[in-house]
Amino acid sequence: MTLLGGLVHLGLNAGLAAVLRDPRRREHCAVGFSGVIFSLEAMEGLLAPVTIVTLGSVTITTKWLCLAECCTVTLLYPSSSLTGHLSGMLVGVALAATPLATSL
Repeated sequence: MTLLGGLVHLGLNAGLAAVLRDPRRREHCAVGFSGVIFSLEAMEGLLAPVTIVTLGSVTITTKWLCLAECCTVTLLYPSSSLTGHLSGMLVGVALAATPLATSL
């Protein structure tokens, strides 16, 4: 998951650099393990969705909880790697759709 997340992260940043015409995106790197945590959380949310209640009256399923957490982290800590977390979620969604997911 770490290697796949890193490759997807590089691809996302290269795509953003081309679309936004911002070459600084190619120089962006992420250090840490949070992409793998988001990947595992996305897989768990897709393989076993459970309704949970958060903030009193707001209900959200674990299927969408990972995305809500990513948005919350980005809003609270703008210097965190949005593309790193997003790439982790994409890897988790991709792995959840494969037969490999049941063995993990």
